[in-house]
Amino acid sequence: MFVPILTAIQYRPRFATCQADVSDNFRRCGPLVNEAAALGTEVIVFPELAFTGYSFLSMDDAVQVAERKDGPTFQRMASMAKILKCHVVWGFVESDGETLYNATSIAGPDGDLLLTNRKMNLWGNDFLWATPANDLPGVVQTELGWLSAIVCRDITDRVPQSRSGVFANRKVDLVAAPVNWSGGGFPATDWMEFVQNNSCALIVANRWGMEENRSFKHDFGQGGSTIVGKDMKPHIGGLKFNDDCAVTAMVDL
Repeated sequence: MFVPILTAIQYRPRFATCQADVSDNFRRCGPLVNEAAALGTEVIVFPELAFTGYSFLSMDDAVQVAERKDGPTFQRMASMAKILKCHVVWGFVESDGETLYNATSIAGPDGDLLLTNRKMNLWGNDFLWATPANDLPGVVQTELGWLSAIVCRDITDRVPQSRSGVFANRKVDLVAAPVNWSGGGFPATDWMEFVQNNSCALIVANRWGMEENRSFKHDFGQGGSTIVGKDMKPHIGGLKFNDDCAVTAMVDL
C-alpha cells in the first residue's frame, strides 16, 4: 500500500487586477511551499483561483488575470513540481478563446501538464464571468494511483440527472479539491460524503479572510483545510484558522 505525504496550502490571496498581482500572490506562498517541501511532500494543492482571488464582478474583471492552461502560472507550477519532484494542483481563470472557466490543473514531477478540469457547478461570483464545464472531470494515472482535481462546489457530486456522481463510478484514488469554502461545519459534510461515495482520499485546500473588489466585499470566513483518507478520517495537522498555513498528512492510497 502506497502512503504518500500530501499537503493542502491555505492562504488569503490579495484580489488581483493584473498579472503583476498574480505574480505577487504566488511569491507570498513561498514560505508555505518551503514548509511543505521540507516534509518531503508528494502532492501540493493550492486553493480555488489561488493567485487571482475570487470576487470578479464581470468578464472584464476576470479577463485581466485570465490565462491559457499553459500560461505563466502553469510555468511557475511546472517549475515547482520539477524542483520538488512532486505533483502540484492549483486553481486559475482559464481563457479558451473568448470563453473563461473557473479551472484547476495538475502538473506532474517532470513538469508536464497532466490534466485541466473545469468547474461544473458554478456559485456566487462565478455566474458573472465563468462558463460551466460540460464534461466530467478527467482522471490521470500516476505513480500515486488514479489522480484527479475538481473545483469547490463540484465536491457536492452534483451533475446532470442522467449521470451518477462527478466520476460516474470511474476509479479514482486521490482527488485534489481547490476550494473557497466559507461557512458551515468543519470538516464539511459534503467532503466526507464525497470520500464515501467515490472511495477515494481527498485534499481540500481552502482560503480564508475578507476580499474586496471595488465596493463589493466577500468574507470567506476562518478557512479550514483538511486531508480526508479513504477511511473517512480527516487530518488537520498544521491547520491554523484565520491564518496562512500548510496542512500535511500521510494517507494510505
